[in-house]
Amino acid sequence: MSDSVNKRIQIINVAVFCTILLAGGIASLAMKHKTVSEMENRKLAQFPAYSDSTLWSGKYFRNIEMYYADNFPLRDKWIKASASFRDKLGFQSSEIKMYDPTNDAEANENADTVKNETTNGGPLPDDGATGEVKKRVFVFKNRAFEMFGGGEAMGKSYANVINSYNKLLSPAIQVYNLIIPVALEFEITEKYAKLQKPNRPAIENIYNNEDANIKKVWAIDEIRKHRGEYIYFNTDHHWTSLGAYYAYRAFCQTAGLTPVSLDTVASKVKPVFLGSLYRLTRDAGLQKNPDSVRYYLFRDSVNFFIGSNKIGYWNKSKMYAEGATGTNSYSVFLQGDLPVVKMETLHKNGRKIAVVKESYGNAFAPFLVNNYEKVIVVDQRYYTGDFIAMLKAEGINELLFINNIFAAHTPFHIDKIKGLKR
Repeated sequence: MSDSVNKRIQIINVAVFCTILLAGGIASLAMKHKTVSEMENRKLAQFPAYSDSTLWSGKYFRNIEMYYADNFPLRDKWIKASASFRDKLGFQSSEIKMYDPTNDAEANENADTVKNETTNGGPLPDDGATGEVKKRVFVFKNRAFEMFGGGEAMGKSYANVINSYNKLLSPAIQVYNLIIPVALEFEITEKYAKLQKPNRPAIENIYNNEDANIKKVWAIDEIRKHRGEYIYFNTDHHWTSLGAYYAYRAFCQTAGLTPVSLDTVASKVKPVFLGSLYRLTRDAGLQKNPDSVRYYLFRDSVNFFIGSNKIGYWNKSKMYAEGATGTNSYSVFLQGDLPVVKMETLHKNGRKIAVVKESYGNAFAPFLVNNYEKVIVVDQRYYTGDFIAMLKAEGINELLFINNIFAAHTPFHIDKIKGLKR
């Protein structure tokens, strides 16, 4: 090939490369920029404001770099393509990590239909299905599962904190404790049984270390009876409202209440929900098996209030965030993880309960409006007011601690619960 032809090809290559850069730059400037990535469930970097201090520290140009990285054209499609390519090549994690104490993991319409229901307490028989571990998540049958492995000492620490409230508040306030199992407890097969510790012995360890007059709710046993139903999401770490309902039924049995029948309750559904475990793994099988978020519209007239750290301050609002969509669909319950909310009903039975919870409790708490005159819900992670004084001011006579089994074995949550009691 002659020098003139080589030179011509080089010029064409440079021209094409510069054209692509120029087109990408123009598209990046002209396109409508998002402020939030639904796929990653996070805020995207915004163009930084100039200042001499950020310029000379180098932070200004680093922030510009982050801005362009978060806002290049067709970014979400490139990310999806990359995840699909890696999935086809078989990239996966070989690390099987049963429990990470720093993990605070804290909806396409799916019918609430029954699969092959099994009511025994152990793993399901091996059916030949294979799974893999991706980023500390077990992906199995186009579903994603967290793997529990908390120890006895941590469970005892959780029990001791609950005991401290009981000693302070009893007998004026009846204390309950409800530990929520993870989905894998009900879906794991014999082949993968060693991936996590069985949940029931861990829950039993907590309950055995609690004061005798604390009422323990065996939600795990009631949920297990319905293990073939749509009780946990496919792509998210939370339970569905149906799973929360079965825990509510177990609570009613412990508290001497009559649970509402779902046959009498209307509901709405948020479709096409790809949750936290999909965003973590980007697994193609999960993407093809999206969830739905169902929430129930109770007949009882409910006044819903959002509170603050100031005792007695309540701002009237709505129990459900009807506008929640997409990756935020689970936030429909109680408008998400608010520090404190209150529900007042037409019941005049004198029963007033406070619920201390993490995000699993959001789907559970609305069911209590069917049985209580007043329900106050406190998120242990965010409430910083005088909790004990608030209980007294609101006339609370029952107190429920409801946490998923990870939270009950995580120092972060244990410390947050303890911190409510000043």
